[in-house]
Amino acid sequence: MKTIFTVLLFVTFSVTSFAQTDAYSEDVKKCIKSNRTMSYYEDVMNQMYDMLKVQYTDKNVPDSVWAEVKNGKNAAMDELAQMIVSAYRGHFTHEDVKNMNILYASKAGKNMFRPDDLTEGDKVILTEFYKSDTGRKITGSQDSMNESMSKIAEMWSSGVYRGVIALLSEKGYNL
Repeated sequence: MKTIFTVLLFVTFSVTSFAQTDAYSEDVKKCIKSNRTMSYYEDVMNQMYDMLKVQYTDKNVPDSVWAEVKNGKNAAMDELAQMIVSAYRGHFTHEDVKNMNILYASKAGKNMFRPDDLTEGDKVILTEFYKSDTGRKITGSQDSMNESMSKIAEMWSSGVYRGVIALLSEKGYNL
C-alpha cells in the first residue's frame, strides 16, 4: 500500500512540475514575442536566406529547394525560443515573466518599442515598473542576460547556417 501511495505521490508531483514548466515556457515564449525578440531573429533568418541565395547564385539552386530550406524556419525558431526559455529560467521566476507579459500587453508596454508614441503617462508606468522587484531584476541582470543571449544567438545561428549548408549539400549544391 505504501508503494502505491509513493508512486501516486511521485506521479502527481511529476505532472504538476511538468505543467508548471510548460506554463513557464509558454509564458516566456509569449514574452519574447511581445518584446520583439522573436521578430528580430526572424529578420536574422530572412537575412541569412538572402545572403545564402547570393552565395549560391552561380549554383542555380531552384526555387523549390529554397522553399524546402525555408520550411525549416519554424523548427529553427522553436529551437531558439526553447534556448531563450532556458536563459530566462536562470534569471527570472514565473511570476517575473507574468509581470513582464502584463507590462508588454499594456499600452505603455507596447509604446515602449515605439518611442514616438510614448506618452508622459506611459513613461510614468514604465518608471514604476522598473522600480518593482521584477523591473529591478531585469535591469540588474542585463549584463548576464546580454551575455546569455549573445551565446544563444551565436550557437543558434551557426547551427541553422550549418543545417542549411548541409541540406543544400545533400541536394548537390556545394560552394
